[in-house]
Amino acid sequence: FMKVIDRAKSHFESLRTITIEVPEWKDEDGKPSVFYSNPLTLEEKNIIFKKSNNFSDLSVLVDIIVMKLLVKDEKENLVKAFKLEDKFELRKSADPNVLSEISNQILKDTRFEDAEKK
Repeated sequence: FMKVIDRAKSHFESLRTITIEVPEWKDEDGKPSVFYSNPLTLEEKNIIFKKSNNFSDLSVLVDIIVMKLLVKDEKENLVKAFKLEDKFELRKSADPNVLSEISNQILKDTRFEDAEKK
């Protein structure tokens, strides 16, 4: 007999890892960079919400990307695409439209408007 907490956890585990292609960031072969992202946990959403303040500070987009973007390493394991110290350069030296597009895909299933109403 499955406990309700186990049902909740197995549902969350069943949510798929999304694939995000970024054609603007070409690899050595001129192909789009391919990233992955797992669904946001409540804890992660909390961190983003606290920082976002209605997304008036767009550097939260970089926080989301650094927190969630994954790449495959040589062994096909998913590892973080960016380190914490990459935030500064992403804010200063990356196309904000691309950053926005990536973070929107990560947040796609996140219903921020629901939280705003509460």
